[in-house]
Amino acid sequence: MHVVHQIRCSSSPQEELPRLILYHQTTHDAAGRPISLLPLIHTRRIALTHLIIGALHVHANGTTIHLNDHPPLHPRYRTLRAEARLLQEAGVVVLGMVGGAARGSFARGTLDGGGGGDGGDNNNGGGGGGGAAFERAYGLLRGAVGAYGLDGVDLDVEEPMTLGGAVGLVRRLRADFGRAFVVTFAPVATALLASAVGQGGINLSGFGYGELERVVGREVGFYNAQFYNGFGGAGGTALFDGIVAGGWAPERIVVGQLTSPVNGFGFVRHEELGRTVAALRERYSEIGGVAGWEYFNAVPGGVGRPWEWAESMTRILRPGREPVLRITREKAEMLNEAWMTSAAAGVEVEDGVGAAERWVGLVPNVDYLGMVNE
Repeated sequence: MHVVHQIRCSSSPQEELPRLILYHQTTHDAAGRPISLLPLIHTRRIALTHLIIGALHVHANGTTIHLNDHPPLHPRYRTLRAEARLLQEAGVVVLGMVGGAARGSFARGTLDGGGGGDGGDNNNGGGGGGGAAFERAYGLLRGAVGAYGLDGVDLDVEEPMTLGGAVGLVRRLRADFGRAFVVTFAPVATALLASAVGQGGINLSGFGYGELERVVGREVGFYNAQFYNGFGGAGGTALFDGIVAGGWAPERIVVGQLTSPVNGFGFVRHEELGRTVAALRERYSEIGGVAGWEYFNAVPGGVGRPWEWAESMTRILRPGREPVLRITREKAEMLNEAWMTSAAAGVEVEDGVGAAERWVGLVPNVDYLGMVNE
C-alpha cells in the first residue's frame, strides 16, 4: 500500500490542537426564528475552535449558489452573518461547508474542472483545464466566501470528483485567499484507510485522499472525517488506529461525530467517546480533535440548550481554554435588529403579506442586551 506522507503544515498550528468543531446547518427553529450561536462563546465553559456554516450548494447550471435553500445574502441569514463575525472576533475560525449529501457542487459542469497540473489523467482523477463552467461556479463560491468574510471552506465531496478537479480547486482557493485561508475536507472515515480509489474502505468522493494529500497536502489544513452513518465509528480506537497505520499523521484527522442520535446512525455517548479520545491522545500524544454534526439539537441539552454538547466536549478536549465574547451596547442593538430581520424572513407567511406585517408579534428570544460586557 502507498504510504501517505505525514505532513504537519502551517495551516493547522499545534496551539489550536485538539480542535473542537461544530457544524451549523439548521439556522432557524421550527417557528422560523434564527438559532443563536452566541451561547457557544458567551458560556464560559466552552472552548470552541471552529464553526462550520453549511451548506453552500453550487447548482448544476453553474449560475446560482444557495446556502441551504436560499441565496447566501437572503435576509433570513442576517443574524447568522452578524453572530459569525462576533465568533471570529472572539477567536473562533469560521468556515463554510461546500457540498454534502446534495449533489452537484463538485460535478464536471461546476467545481470539478479547475485542473491541477499533476493530478493524474482523466481515468485516474485528472481534472479539466478550468473552463467557462468552472469559472462561473467558482466565481459564485468565491463571492459567497467574500460576502460572509469566511476564514476558510470545508469541502464535503459526496459525489464523484476527479483528483485533478479537487487539486485545482484547492490551489485556486489558496491563490485567491492567501496562506491564512483554511481549506479542509470532510471524507467519510473509511475513505482514509487507503490511498487510492477501490482500495480499503468505502469512499464517496471519487478520488483517493492519499493521492490528494501527496499532491496538495501542504495546502489542506486537516480532515473532518465522518466516523458515523456506517462509515466507521468512534466507540473504540480501531478505525483511527487503522488510518494512522496507513501513514496519516494523527493531528491531521478530526473525529467527526453526531451530536444527537436523531441526526444519523452511529451516535456515540459522551462517556464512551471520552474514553476513546483519551486512549487516542495517550497513544499518539495528540489528535486532530472532534467535530459535531450539528449544533441546533445537540444533546444532552437538545433544541433548548444545544450548546451543552460543546460544554461536554470542552471537558474532554480543551478545559480552561475558552474564548472571550466582548459585546458593546451598540453591538447588542445591532444584533436585536438583525434577529428581527432574520425572523421576519424566516416566518412562513401568506402570499401578499408585506415585510412590516411580518414583524408583528416578533420578539427576540435571545437577550443580547444582557450580554453587554464592555
